[in-house]
Amino acid sequence: MSTKGIDVSKHQGTVNWSHVKADGVKFAIIRAGYGKQASQKDTQFEDNYTGCKSNGVPVGVYWYSYATTPAEAKQEAAVCLSVIKGKTFEYPVYFDIEEPSVLAKGKAVCTAIAKAFLETVEKAGYFVGIYSSRVHLENCITEELRARYAVWVAHYGVDKTTYHGQHGIWQKSSTGKVYGISGNVDVNECYVDYPATIKKKGLNGFKTASAKPAKPAKPAQAAPTKKWVKGQAVKIRSNTPLFANETATTPSARLSAGTYYIYDGVPCKLGRYRITTTAASCGKKPVGKFVTGYVSWDNFK
Repeated sequence: MSTKGIDVSKHQGTVNWSHVKADGVKFAIIRAGYGKQASQKDTQFEDNYTGCKSNGVPVGVYWYSYATTPAEAKQEAAVCLSVIKGKTFEYPVYFDIEEPSVLAKGKAVCTAIAKAFLETVEKAGYFVGIYSSRVHLENCITEELRARYAVWVAHYGVDKTTYHGQHGIWQKSSTGKVYGISGNVDVNECYVDYPATIKKKGLNGFKTASAKPAKPAKPAQAAPTKKWVKGQAVKIRSNTPLFANETATTPSARLSAGTYYIYDGVPCKLGRYRITTTAASCGKKPVGKFVTGYVSWDNFK
């Protein structure tokens, strides 16, 4: 099953994205810019990005390349990253290689140029891909690189692309008509659920869905600062929690302020001591009759 999408740049002018969505467009790839200068940011990029986000249209970007060397491709990647910084993209960041003078340099050079851009952007935390025509992808980019990254292939005038290789998006026409856009627009079909993959991996500005935080363990009771002995009188603070045993987490009662006595002077778990109400009851059996309960040492004063 495929989903309908479009790709746009400043050449489509001002786009009415609410109308575009109403026409059944499920995603958009927008041009972020071209070349290696910050001034070459697409003049409609910000408006297109905002329009997609405000109308719930999942979005990706592409960068049109003029790079003739891997070094220039890295420069383009740096500018691209500066333009898209702080934004989120449900679809990949594509390297658009289609300049005739660049493609004429052959497969080895074109592949090295594309690889330099893709690796740079990928290392910055983005899901990346490559765009070009069917003929140029097959003849100017190695099969190894095309298998490694997402592929967006342009192939017009056919009912189904005959591109040889894996690909996620097929650009099938440059003369599409979409409500909300004056003139022609590129139309695409996507076969991959890029949003799910990108969000799950925490790429393209998204954060990974963190697991539900574990309930913090109850901090261990600090060791008593002194030792209390059998029969010793201690004053209890008002509203002191009284526990039924040495590991209970919920108090069985609350004690009023007053004087109590250390039953046997044996420290229990969680820093608790057994107490009783009179000195004469200390150490007497059965325990259940004479022990009032367990109290944490830090309530003694």
